[in-house]
Amino acid sequence: MKVIVHDLQEKSWQELGVKLQEKDIVIGESAACTGGEIECAMGSCCQLVLISRCVYGGFSPFVQGVLEKCRKQFGPFLEMRHGQTHYEVKSENKNTFGMVCCFYGDNITPQEEQSARIQSVSDGISLQARGVKIVFYDTIDKISRLKGIIL
Repeated sequence: MKVIVHDLQEKSWQELGVKLQEKDIVIGESAACTGGEIECAMGSCCQLVLISRCVYGGFSPFVQGVLEKCRKQFGPFLEMRHGQTHYEVKSENKNTFGMVCCFYGDNITPQEEQSARIQSVSDGISLQARGVKIVFYDTIDKISRLKGIIL
C-alpha cells in the first residue's frame, strides 16, 4: 500500500495519471484527514510519497502540516540515530517503508535544494524509513516522470 501526500490542485493531480492500487491512499489539499487516519495509514504503508512545491528549501505548508499530524507516532522520549537526536517511534512500522520526496518549482536555488535534501533525509530518519529518494522537477508537468519511481 502507498500513501501519497501532495499539494497539487485536483486538476494537476488527475493529469499526472498515476496508477493506483485498491488500497492506496491519496491525501491532497481537498481531503480532510484527521491525525488518527494519517497515523493509521502511515503505520501500514510500504511507500510514502510526498509531492510538494519547494518552499524556502522545504515542504509546502500543507505537506508539512500532514507530517506534523504524524507526530502521534512518536513517543515522548528522544533517542540517538545516526549521530542525531530524533523522537522515539512507537509504531511497529520501523524500516518497512520507503520514502519518496518529490519537490517541484521553477526557480529552486542550489541552497534551497540542499536544504530540502537535508530536511527530507532528517524526516526519513525520524520516521525510520527504509530509505529516502529525493527528486526535483522544475515544472508540474515533469512530475509525470515520477511514475517510474512510485511502486
